[in-house]
Amino acid sequence: MKPIEKPLNIFEKMSFFIILNFSKFLMFCFVGGTSALIHLTLFNFFRFWVGLGFLISLVLAILISIVYNFSMNRNITFSARGHSIKKQLPRYLIIYGLSIGTNIITALIINSILGAGAVQENMAAIGGIILSIPISFLGSLLWAFKKH
Repeated sequence: MKPIEKPLNIFEKMSFFIILNFSKFLMFCFVGGTSALIHLTLFNFFRFWVGLGFLISLVLAILISIVYNFSMNRNITFSARGHSIKKQLPRYLIIYGLSIGTNIITALIINSILGAGAVQENMAAIGGIILSIPISFLGSLLWAFKKH
């Protein structure tokens, strides 16, 4: 008698998915980490050196880091530069629109809980980044830079 195989649960499926795409995930994390550093550096520059408001500083930092992120992920992480940028860019913008929305909403919620101050506002910005990572990785891998 052959043993009955049970279907994989969601955590097992995610584990296999990550293992199969581990090198892409590592590069994505590196690009994301450097993008986050750019994001936080620019956020602090706009917020505390230029004197802009929290939300404007956050949005400017996100927009600039997104340009870096798109270039690096398209050319290096997913090796998708040979594919049509006309298809990739709109998909990327949709994925990152969702990711940015998650980032901003999360940062605003955390900021409203923690209050004003350099440490609290950076914690809010970091919280937004952390929650937006899965959205951007899965969306980029499975849709924006998917090779057909």
